Amino acid sequence: MNTFSTAPTVQNSRNVSLPHVSIISGPRPNVKVEKSKSTPAPKVEPPGNPNVLLVGLDDQGRPHASWFGEDDGDAAAVAADLMDMAIIEVSNEELAAIAKALPRGKLFGSGKAFVPFVKRTVYDQLATYLDDDYLAAAAARVEAVATAAGSAGEGYAKASKGEVPPRKPEDWSKIAVGDLVLATDDPEEGWFDAIVIEQAGEDRFRLRWSDWPDLPTFTRGVTEIALLHPSYVAA
Repeated sequence: MNTFSTAPTVQNSRNVSLPHVSIISGPRPNVKVEKSKSTPAPKVEPPGNPNVLLVGLDDQGRPHASWFGEDDGDAAAVAADLMDMAIIEVSNEELAAIAKALPRGKLFGSGKAFVPFVKRTVYDQLATYLDDDYLAAAAARVEAVATAAGSAGEGYAKASKGEVPPRKPEDWSKIAVGDLVLATDDPEEGWFDAIVIEQAGEDRFRLRWSDWPDLPTFTRGVTEIALLHPSYVAA
């Protein structure tokens, strides 16, 4: 008895192309697959061009400078008055080159501005554009603070004994020995009163806890110190 096979005779399977067959709905339709379109990168607006520079010395004689765009020029002038600084218009290639290397300033609702520290050599370059009246006033202010700092140890001793209330600085650039500030070991645990007992380097201060004078002193950078409201009165 001969047995017949229903399978197709294939001489060379590599040369045979059979349609895709689905046992459910017959031949599989040809589906055109479109490549997904990539989302275009968001357009980044240019940060603006320097129009004016805010420059000056803080009460400790440390130089600061930053640039502001044209839209912020008036507000930067207000900040300069509040912070004993000066405004320089970016009016030539030298100032444009200096501005390019400076950070952009940030304006606050209080009218003041964030003006970072810069190298003394940069300030010396900019100082050639400042008028003599400003330079003289800045020098006198720094000298007066330095003279007051000479007696800071005595003032700190009196404050620590409760003879005089400690001063509460209104700006981080004005922090001095004897001042009452806020510090923390962990922000989740809260901030507590601390007394500045020594300047431990540029932008660093040695503190002691106001309510726990027997605990070891500690050092914090200026960015790790908070300020009390000038009207705050300890309970």
